[in-house]
Amino acid sequence: MDRRIVREATWKHQGAELKINVTKQNGCHVSILKSAKYQIDEMQSFYSRVLIIRLDLHTNEYTGDNKKLSRMMGRLTEWLRKKYSTDRVGYIWVREHEKAKNQHYHLALMIDGRAIQYPIKVIEWVENYWQKRDEPKPFTPKNCYTLIERDKPETYQKAFYRISYLAKSRGKGYKNITANNFSASRIKPKQA
Repeated sequence: MDRRIVREATWKHQGAELKINVTKQNGCHVSILKSAKYQIDEMQSFYSRVLIIRLDLHTNEYTGDNKKLSRMMGRLTEWLRKKYSTDRVGYIWVREHEKAKNQHYHLALMIDGRAIQYPIKVIEWVENYWQKRDEPKPFTPKNCYTLIERDKPETYQKAFYRISYLAKSRGKGYKNITANNFSASRIKPKQA
């Protein structure tokens, strides 16, 4: 895992220069930026439009692992594939633990933007699933979704800047040794 933290406002990777969400206090973890970029790129190799949805999930109690979120991601992916007949669901999530007693998660879903054009049903599914397990209602950030269009690079930059927030250095590392700070889907590139 790449343990570097970038503190410049622009991150350069494999010929791309992307603006990222850094502050004086917080840089961004390179490993998380790389994972996010890789998954967006792979989703774009299959879909000309990729819808990215952002949600935050809190827990009622501290857990030393990420099993609750992992279970939800498996069920959500299965539901999205069945409901929208989509073969691929990309995602990246990060675990953070700061001043509160419990950890919380930031999630970015990457979905075929032609199959799903507006996120309300996806958000409702996540809210219902999380709350049925006695967890707080997930928080939906303002402007919770972004559409990336393959022939409009400015849409990629806007989405990546939003996702780069997940890579911020603050709040990471406060966990049991067996828990991950983040995880991402493993979408493979489209074969030519």
